Amino acid sequence: METKKVVLITGGAMGQGRAHAYQYAEHGFDVVLGDMQDPSSAEFQETIHQCEAKGARVLAMKCNITSTSEMEALFAKAWETYGRLDVVIANAGVINFGYTWELSDEQVEKVININLIGTWRTDKYAAKYMLKQGFGRIINISSTSGLYGTPKLATYCMSKWGILGLTKTLAKEVGSKGIIVNALCPTKVKTPMCETMEYVQFINELTGKNFQSVEEMYAGVPFLEVEDIASMVYWMGTSREAGKFNGREVALDLGTLQ
Repeated sequence: METKKVVLITGGAMGQGRAHAYQYAEHGFDVVLGDMQDPSSAEFQETIHQCEAKGARVLAMKCNITSTSEMEALFAKAWETYGRLDVVIANAGVINFGYTWELSDEQVEKVININLIGTWRTDKYAAKYMLKQGFGRIINISSTSGLYGTPKLATYCMSKWGILGLTKTLAKEVGSKGIIVNALCPTKVKTPMCETMEYVQFINELTGKNFQSVEEMYAGVPFLEVEDIASMVYWMGTSREAGKFNGREVALDLGTLQ
């Protein structure tokens, strides 16, 4: 029997991570999911069951991306269980808001620790295991906020720009060893991260609108669906064409970069 390919996704319980898991499971991959949520939570259970319904074996673990020991354990268990890692998606991330001069140490450190250092930690262990097997693809989820500045979004922009520097460096380090490393830079996406009134207020200030709800915001401003990103991430992780470039940022921007 042919060995199935394996994808590992951080922040895999919901939102973008869930969409990535569904896309890969649909195409015959086994799935490793790490998330801050416990696998027994209702949201995580929904993701697990849907992946299994698509034919995937699922390894789900509670994992804090800021913890070296927990990330070591996630990758070690994945390797022990499946013996390979074909694709790793560094997806976990958070956002907060504030003018640069208003930000506290805690606000800055939280986003940098999760978005940037957490992505480095994901890439570190992905590279270690992929170097053992001599192949693999690593996809870092950055943002269009990693390509331009946005008022009140310094922490997020800092982290997402940093991910691009990490991507380009790692690609040079492992590109000759059969490993491809690229970053996807989506614009705004319909995920739980955006479904707060704080985010609606941020969009109102950015656009001069006066949306009163998440639903009004979604109807009035272009947002990507999670499936849009998942389709692109699957292409980047599996296609022959996406194996022909390395260390690149791929923008899925709805025209915002024009």
